Amino acid sequence: MSLMSNFPNGFANGVTIRGLPLLQTHPGEVFWVSNATTLLSGQIGGSNSNSGAFNAPFSTIDYAIGRCTAARGDIIAIKPGHAETVATATLIAADVAGVGFIGLGAGASAPTLSFTTGTLALTAPNTSWVNIRFVCNAVDISPITLSALADGASFENCVFTDTSTVLNYLNFITLTSACDNVSWNNCYFSGKSASNDSFILMGAAHDRFYMSGCHMQNDIAQTSVVGQVKTTGDVTNAWIKDSFFRSNIDGALHIDFDGTACSGAVTNCYFSSLDVAGAVALAVDFSGGHVFNCFVSGEANTSGITVHAPYVDA
Repeated sequence: MSLMSNFPNGFANGVTIRGLPLLQTHPGEVFWVSNATTLLSGQIGGSNSNSGAFNAPFSTIDYAIGRCTAARGDIIAIKPGHAETVATATLIAADVAGVGFIGLGAGASAPTLSFTTGTLALTAPNTSWVNIRFVCNAVDISPITLSALADGASFENCVFTDTSTVLNYLNFITLTSACDNVSWNNCYFSGKSASNDSFILMGAAHDRFYMSGCHMQNDIAQTSVVGQVKTTGDVTNAWIKDSFFRSNIDGALHIDFDGTACSGAVTNCYFSSLDVAGAVALAVDFSGGHVFNCFVSGEANTSGITVHAPYVDA
């Protein structure tokens, strides 16, 4: 006997349980994904021949994507303990617009995508990714790519990390030029290999880049000093705020926007490297943008100093 109550036709006049009204918070379908082996009574193991219901989930994320309809507001709910190895370029293709990917579970039990030779490719707009672990588990790979069609992508409460000092990413997340309105909220980035390059590498032109409450940390000094967030051109209407950047190297590059006509602001951020003088000069390269209330420290047990020299209006 199932422990779940199912009301496939919904409630025409709404429903209240213990005095609390329940609202439908999404307009589309919900598809469940899990290959975990711990099941509730009445559930069956994940399989792509299942219906995708809570008690009969699909076994792979890509199959669930194929069941979604663009711009309907569909949600793919991924159960705790779900894990997939991305070993081919086409294993997971986020090619349906407006799909939300919601991971359940905390810490190591959150859904995990482990990248060996494959890539997660975002090629449709307005996808959202919540509470998912993205793990680099190979040498010299670029795990996540966003095409110019992936406008509006958002990541929230996600983890991006490698697994050891010898397994590295070239650039963890690569944005094609003109991929706009992309955001990261409360995400954690961790690099353990000296061969790692940027956490986020952007192409020549991007509009509305947003980052809030994120933590970027390179535990080992990079062999080549590259920006943790980097672009090869202009970023306009950008806002990076309330975030912490740590790079275990002298003269670390944290935010490195190579364009000369950027716009936006970096506010209330903190930068850490091994040398104050180098860090002050290189922590933020944002020609055309503005930096407010940001601090850098390069010595243990010392307070930070302001990034760049104070600006005085003549």
